[in-house]
Amino acid sequence: MMKRYLLVAALAATFLLTASGQTPVAEGSTVTHRTEIDHCYGQIYVYVGGSFPAGTHPSRFQFLFDLSTYTTTGYVTPLLFEFQPGEAFTIFTVAGIAKGFEVNLNTAIQTIPFDLIAGTKVTPNSRYTFGFINALVDSSGTPTATSLGTIDFDYPSDSGQGVGGSLSTNNWAALNECSLTPVAALGTTLSLPGANADYAFVVPPYRTYSAQATGTVAAQ
Repeated sequence: MMKRYLLVAALAATFLLTASGQTPVAEGSTVTHRTEIDHCYGQIYVYVGGSFPAGTHPSRFQFLFDLSTYTTTGYVTPLLFEFQPGEAFTIFTVAGIAKGFEVNLNTAIQTIPFDLIAGTKVTPNSRYTFGFINALVDSSGTPTATSLGTIDFDYPSDSGQGVGGSLSTNNWAALNECSLTPVAALGTTLSLPGANADYAFVVPPYRTYSAQATGTVAAQ
């Protein structure tokens, strides 16, 4: 009965979005149990396997936190990134900061609003992706509280496509410098080592985090 109710609710939500001229979109990876959890405080993670269509308004962030290796509670703040491909490196720039939440260990999928409080709220082009920081941050991106990892991941990344479809992958990049706590201010840049960026990602192979972001695009 519960499964039927959830299916009906999902179909009803899709109908309402379509009827109101909004098309649902999703990016990221399947929210399912994975085998690792991060052990550094307040780090940033970016989905690099796909991008939102132009005109996307992110609305929610889903994830799974069902491993208690290091902690049973922590923080998640969704972030929006604009990326600029280059000849040698792709630079990811913090373009939007959402409201953060304290989250608890749970065997069920958790959903929090992708409620942007600073920066871009609707993607102006198709060079935008998302990620998160294991911290609560203010509107300037400065952490006010940090935690260990709160979302499962696999290493290396899973094969196959991401939830965005055939042009997407399950690749995520991790900023994993335990000696520092990054600031997620608007305009902060991240890339692979060797790029002219504020923070460097861990050298690939990439990871896959049990997280995805969904939103809507206005019908043309």
